[in-house]
Amino acid sequence: MIRGLIQGIAFAAFQAAPALGQQDNGFVLGAQTHFKQGWSVDLLDEADSLGAMALRDEIDWARVEREKGVYDFSAADIYMRPMLDRGFRPLLVINETNPLYDLGETPHTDEGRAGFAAFISAILSHYGVDKVRIEIGNEVNSKDFFGGPAAADPPRYFAAITRAVDARLQVDHPAARFSCSGLNVVGIGYYRAFFRYGGLLSCDAISVHPYRDHPETLRAELDRLKALMREFGGEKPIEVTEFGHWFDDPQAAPDYMFKMVSAMAAADVTSAYWYALRDEEWWPNMGLLTLSGQNRKPAAAAYAFLQQKILPLGRPVRLGNNPTVHIYRFGAGQVHVVWGSGGAFSVDGAVSFFDTQGREIDPVTTFSDTPVIIWGEGVTFRVPQPVLIADNMYEYGQHPWSYYALRPDVGLTPLEIVDGNWTSTRGAPDLSPLQIGDVWVTTARFAGVPFAAVERFTASASGTYRIEANWQVPGEDDAPQLRILHNRTQIMAEKLTRKGLAITDMTVTLSAGDTLDFEVGPSEPDGTGAVQRRIRVIGPSASN
Repeated sequence: MIRGLIQGIAFAAFQAAPALGQQDNGFVLGAQTHFKQGWSVDLLDEADSLGAMALRDEIDWARVEREKGVYDFSAADIYMRPMLDRGFRPLLVINETNPLYDLGETPHTDEGRAGFAAFISAILSHYGVDKVRIEIGNEVNSKDFFGGPAAADPPRYFAAITRAVDARLQVDHPAARFSCSGLNVVGIGYYRAFFRYGGLLSCDAISVHPYRDHPETLRAELDRLKALMREFGGEKPIEVTEFGHWFDDPQAAPDYMFKMVSAMAAADVTSAYWYALRDEEWWPNMGLLTLSGQNRKPAAAAYAFLQQKILPLGRPVRLGNNPTVHIYRFGAGQVHVVWGSGGAFSVDGAVSFFDTQGREIDPVTTFSDTPVIIWGEGVTFRVPQPVLIADNMYEYGQHPWSYYALRPDVGLTPLEIVDGNWTSTRGAPDLSPLQIGDVWVTTARFAGVPFAAVERFTASASGTYRIEANWQVPGEDDAPQLRILHNRTQIMAEKLTRKGLAITDMTVTLSAGDTLDFEVGPSEPDGTGAVQRRIRVIGPSASN
């Protein structure tokens, strides 16, 4: 909890700053392109205008090497040379196969891996080690990008590929560096297996695509990845080579982008690439530009605002340690990006407030899920009357929340962190599909007997608490049963419906150490059920 006030936050006037491509501040914001797939190089004009000097693309191995050991880069040069001539330094993700090796499947033999490594060496020889960057693997935890015999044990085969590349480059291009894996989400279980097979030692950086609904949960997952690297020999830089979201409303993209960039940069991520520069037929709502590339979307305004005004000030620092309050100080304090679960704040001094598209707005005095950018000089930031706010989204996996399964035979049993190829959840090996994640709660039924998932809040102070919550049931799922219990005594029960359920005015008096359980279980005779939810428990003033 941020208490009292944060003194001496000095702001700079809102003014233009050097473009990110012209200043090394330790964090690079780039964008994904698909010139290999036929995009027009005319899009480089727009990328340049937005400040996207770091672009991520590909080179087709099978098109370059049609005869073993003979490389023809003429097709790649069509888009690579314009990028290089204009000062772009592309990140090339190499996840290709070639029918000349291993029957066109993911390299899984010594010959196939040697051919793959030689291709990467040829790229560096052709374009220059100082002109391009290399990433090995793209979402290799997905069957879409990793197949053939290697699919029997992807982490082991992928580690063998990275070892082959490392060995070849140490001879041919000792100054070259490459990142590895580009997992789709932070798949701790996959990383553990990959590191156990020696993959971490072969790579100069670890890449990841931390796709998620809530940027607030990112830091905890990156911290776990860093801890895992330390367990297997030491931390290496983290590169986010794709991030973004499927936006039903394009107006939601700027806030999401600002949250993700602030969190990543403060967590020492070295670079991050927005997916994508423009919309695609199969991803029609994720780009900075429309499908034609002719029109900018709201995300482009946020991207340019970050590149031209905010990121050049330097890598941000997060202030305070309250997970429900996010305050990121950029540079020497010229800019702060602020959002949170609730509660009041004030800023003393000459300041201006902006939204994430760079538009000036009226002063803001309350933390909300909507980030606000604050500029000014000689400013004091105050949180005058902190209240106890618990939010199961902001604080997922953290105190005061804990997670249980209600087993009919033994009662409540704690859930553990379950790691796998995808995002970690709270569950148990013998209870799948029952799990509690930051977005979904999934129930289960075994031998016809219902098992419930329990999300528990534990009060740290005595007083009156207010519950604000909502639950949504997807249309194709069975509607589960919700119960709310105070110290395991039921105070509310409701069968959830497709209309969902919202609670706005429920109060309960708690003593320190009391618990509130939000229990979701199957209600249909043969059903299980899954829900999305957001729960906030708002308590007395922290000074009480």
